[in-house]
Amino acid sequence: MNPLYLIPYTEPIPAPAEIFIILEQLFFLIHIIIINSIVGLSLIILYQWDKKQDFFIINKPLAKKIPILFALGINMAIPALLFLQVVFGHLFYTSSILMGTFWILIIPFLIIAYYSSYFHYKKFEVSGFAKYALIIMIIIIFYIAFILVNNLSMMEMPERWETYFSNRSGTILLWNVASIYPRFLHFLIASIAVGGIAYSLYFRKNSEDKVREGLKIFAYATMFQIAIGFWFILSLPQNIMQKYIGGDLFATVVFILSIITAFLSIFIALKANLKGSVLLVFFTLVFMVINRYNLRVFHLGENFNISQLKLSPQWDVFTIFLVILLLGIAVIFYMLKITFSKTKEAKK
Repeated sequence: MNPLYLIPYTEPIPAPAEIFIILEQLFFLIHIIIINSIVGLSLIILYQWDKKQDFFIINKPLAKKIPILFALGINMAIPALLFLQVVFGHLFYTSSILMGTFWILIIPFLIIAYYSSYFHYKKFEVSGFAKYALIIMIIIIFYIAFILVNNLSMMEMPERWETYFSNRSGTILLWNVASIYPRFLHFLIASIAVGGIAYSLYFRKNSEDKVREGLKIFAYATMFQIAIGFWFILSLPQNIMQKYIGGDLFATVVFILSIITAFLSIFIALKANLKGSVLLVFFTLVFMVINRYNLRVFHLGENFNISQLKLSPQWDVFTIFLVILLLGIAVIFYMLKITFSKTKEAKK
């Protein structure tokens, strides 16, 4: 069946599509940095659990930051999804329906994960269940990431929607798509890497040893991440893979830059240069977000192009929205500064 017959009609948009695409990528970048930090820090705490006498004293202030970051990460996901839906809503709604059972479960699971992060902090020193609350939170985030990877991938592959005619229970997942697994692992390993950077940033004024420890975690995770990245590229359909290796100039340049900055970040991190590592990680993540959007465009191909969208300008409303957005971003950065500021509780 021709996938074009399965794609719903689009609605007019109030401003050029490029604006919403940039905003989506911006908020997704902020969201993924926060979520990667949460998962990475949680895994580090879990790995180190009670291995040293002063474990609880050192890590309790860090455990306190996790629910704060969790709330911020959830709030950053909302505008990213909203901007996605403005341009690609007719695709995203369809893929969400196809896996509706798994998609709707994200809401109750997210509530459980959020309260688990609070239970972990509140009972950090006094209850053995605190460790299991942390494990529950991590597992739920992995579940949400896997379902989101499936949803965004299915959104980009209308040719697979015809599976609905043989399965209308809302339980369709892309188990037989080779790229799903490295794409999911890419999130998992990135969390460890970004968590290592977040760990170093948190202890940067209190312990040089912990800064080095965090940077080593980042460096080794990034080595593995590069291998996963190449697996991901090789798992893509050949016509799409070739676009990243010369078939499309812009995609190739961005892809090469992401590899260069990743390798440089490993070298800088092993030299215990925190500022340089943070800068290179930021650029790597920016390039990766662009790579991700390019992949969406390549997957959709002739099935959908943003030039097909009708523009119905509402510049007065959009201007008010933009002012509020800028104020919101300022508040976000202020919250992040407070979250990772030096505290009296932290010890070397």
